[in-house]
Amino acid sequence: MKNHRIAIQIVCIVALLIGGCKESPKKPAGPAEKVTIGVASQVLSAPVIIAIEKGYFKDEGLEVTVKEYDFGKLCLDGMFASEVDLATVAQMPVVLNSFKREDFSVVATFIYNYDDSKIVIRKDRGINSGADLKGKTIGTPFGTSAHFFSDVYLDYSNIRRGDAKVVNFPAKDLPAALKDGTVDAISVFEPYAHETTKLLQDSASRLPKIEIFREAFNLAAMKDFLKKHPEVVEKVLRAIDRAVSFTKQNRAETIIILSRKLQVDEEFLEKAWDDYVLGLSLDQTLVLTLEDQARWAIKNKLTDKTKIPNYLDFIYPNGLRAVNPKAVTVIMK
Repeated sequence: MKNHRIAIQIVCIVALLIGGCKESPKKPAGPAEKVTIGVASQVLSAPVIIAIEKGYFKDEGLEVTVKEYDFGKLCLDGMFASEVDLATVAQMPVVLNSFKREDFSVVATFIYNYDDSKIVIRKDRGINSGADLKGKTIGTPFGTSAHFFSDVYLDYSNIRRGDAKVVNFPAKDLPAALKDGTVDAISVFEPYAHETTKLLQDSASRLPKIEIFREAFNLAAMKDFLKKHPEVVEKVLRAIDRAVSFTKQNRAETIIILSRKLQVDEEFLEKAWDDYVLGLSLDQTLVLTLEDQARWAIKNKLTDKTKIPNYLDFIYPNGLRAVNPKAVTVIMK
């Protein structure tokens, strides 16, 4: 009898090691909890898109309604307009709104990339390097990370503010603006940078990348929602965490899903995918980036405020701590 029990234990251990004894997520009892998520149509939304496609939110007992927006700034605007409960968004919209309101928080970062925003130029405008942007017109969607990146790129190229003209365009209109010559160059995130080079073909090219800006995508929510529905936030994060694991183990299928959902070429995603780093976190880099962008916004008169907000007041660590405590490394004091 003793030998029989030992044999069973050995079999279970072996099965566990090969994944046979791993439990599938248990179906929550009771009716599904409803939540609406604003999702940007960007590669940076990948973990959320995968979680939706693979049914991970449903597995957590959530009935998710997805509202798609062209980019993260619009997602956050939608959240403020009560169109969605949660929003996917980069750092810059968080910063600009932090000067005006304190009723929202970042719940977690779920992806980042040092090469998502790009400078794409028309070849017939005599632009071969960043230094050649002097005197040129650059289109970018104001209030976004691409807007911030345009200034970082100009500074890196030793071009003073005012020596290049930066104008506001919706991200979706930038490929056409470059094609018809309204602007000489654009600063834009993916997939719009790829769409631009595809539209103009040999008439456009991107300037060399500079890996000095970490563009991150985050999940944000209103503080009132977080207070009333902390368990929903935890379920959302668990679903996204599963999606992160899926992408790391299923690269090819991930690219197929993203290509279909975002309507971008699989070939482009094959080349660009490894630049994206997926994983839930709340780290000190997030705070430092928010502070850097806040200083930039003040210096460029994008706000009438002169003091940088305390961004620890805009971080909600409880949800991620419940899901993965080790992922919260930000110093909250």
